[in-house]
Amino acid sequence: MKTLIVVIHPDFNNSVINKKWVESLQKYPDKFYIHLLHQVYPNENIDIKAEQKLIEQYEKIVFQFPFYWFNCPPLFKKWLDNVLTYNWAYGSKSGYQLEGKKIALAISVGIEENEFGSTERY
Repeated sequence: MKTLIVVIHPDFNNSVINKKWVESLQKYPDKFYIHLLHQVYPNENIDIKAEQKLIEQYEKIVFQFPFYWFNCPPLFKKWLDNVLTYNWAYGSKSGYQLEGKKIALAISVGIEENEFGSTERY
């Protein structure tokens, strides 16, 4: 079964790492379905039901985004708040739609590897 890759990058066309990840994953269309959230919702008007149906179709989901200002991109936060609703994702009458799914984060930090450490300025 394919893995759903949800890419949340507000400036994807100028991205370095996230864009390279997507280009690499696109070589395997039989293994990955790539969902570019900012391209699907440029005005951030999220179709909640469509997103929930998409999530329901996959057993493995990866959220790919840049980490900045100690947080995720605003559209991802909005997506989480709006899509993972009570009585769908959680709550006693929800059916727990995420139960049993494998979910991972692929996070880029936008700095050089040698700058990423406990003794560095970041």
